[in-house]
Amino acid sequence: MDGSILEIEKSAQPKSSADQRSKARHSGVIKLIIVVFLAGLAVLALMGITSRSASTAALQQETNQAAELTVAVVTPEKAPATVSVDLPGQTQAYIEAPIFAQTTGYLKKWYFDIGAKVKAGDVLAEIDTPQVDQDLNQAKANLRQAQAALDLSLVTYKRDQDLLDRKVIAQQDFDTASSDLHSKQATVNANAAAVSRLQALEDFKIVKAPFDGTVTRRNTDIGQIVNSGSGTPLFDVAQVSPLRIYVNVPEAMAGYVRVGGPANVTFNEFPGEKFSGQVVRTSQAIDPASRTLLTEVDVANDSGQLFPGAYSPVHLETEGPASLLVPSSSLLFRSEGASVGVVGPDNRVHLKKIKIGRDLGGKLEIVNGISPTDRIVVNPADSLAEGMVVHMQEPKAKESRRLSETVTTKPTSGG
Repeated sequence: MDGSILEIEKSAQPKSSADQRSKARHSGVIKLIIVVFLAGLAVLALMGITSRSASTAALQQETNQAAELTVAVVTPEKAPATVSVDLPGQTQAYIEAPIFAQTTGYLKKWYFDIGAKVKAGDVLAEIDTPQVDQDLNQAKANLRQAQAALDLSLVTYKRDQDLLDRKVIAQQDFDTASSDLHSKQATVNANAAAVSRLQALEDFKIVKAPFDGTVTRRNTDIGQIVNSGSGTPLFDVAQVSPLRIYVNVPEAMAGYVRVGGPANVTFNEFPGEKFSGQVVRTSQAIDPASRTLLTEVDVANDSGQLFPGAYSPVHLETEGPASLLVPSSSLLFRSEGASVGVVGPDNRVHLKKIKIGRDLGGKLEIVNGISPTDRIVVNPADSLAEGMVVHMQEPKAKESRRLSETVTTKPTSGG
């Protein structure tokens, strides 16, 4: 029996060893699978981290690009030696005078109506003055009477002087004759002055043109009563050649207006036609109400085709100092004053304070604060700040051409 057990044990030992080997192989396979699985997880984790890092970097780059402001820039232009400016003007007669009556009576006749050309001294009208005529006749009669009394007094004075020399009369009698002579002389002078005054009124019966011109208004007619000093003129006469045109130049450009400089004038009733004029004078003072300089331009009008009182745009050529021009849309209004944004070589914005010379409408004249090589930001955003990194966008060709055109401002209502 013991032998059987031993045999059984001997036969069982190899089987157990095979099982152990089988278990060992199985355990190794499991370990290998686990290692491979863990390695795969590690690889996947590494790939995920790498992918997320790349995505994060791309996202960060996109965010940075989105946060970077895109701006359009231009370089300043050199201002031309002369700058043109268009301003609204008002034509006015070179000389214009209302013709009043200086005597009282009735209008007897008029010789010129509105639009008539007259020369200096031409008779415009005649006034019938019966009352003045009577007063003049009476004054002349008084003068003749006073002159007769003066002649008698003079004869008496000479006779008394002769008698006094011969000691026939007393000194008192001679003094009386002398006093009477001086009294009569004063009376004659007074009557002569009255005659002269009434004669002047008589002469004013003939109403004459004071200068060459055109009758622009007739306010009377035959038979109408005429009162001296009534305040209503009989005629208005205007000299329209040359024609005055007054313009109000803005204060910023007042110092550049040159007397004797050229000017071109246009009229709505003559489209496409320009009339040459000249700046003849300025008021030499700024109007505190409108902040403008009153300037006179004269235009030849020998044909009389231009009328006073008309609206007329005036094109002036003004001179100024050497300066730079930038678009008006580049101006920034900050608490420290007017400034512009300038993009530096590192694409960072620098805000520069500027001094504005003339406002030329679409452009501003800058006399201090920038250089010709600065890159000026056009249409800056409100968020534009010092040190901000921006992306530059070159202006369109159309915009570049516009900036290189001749500087011209347009007329504005109210000026």
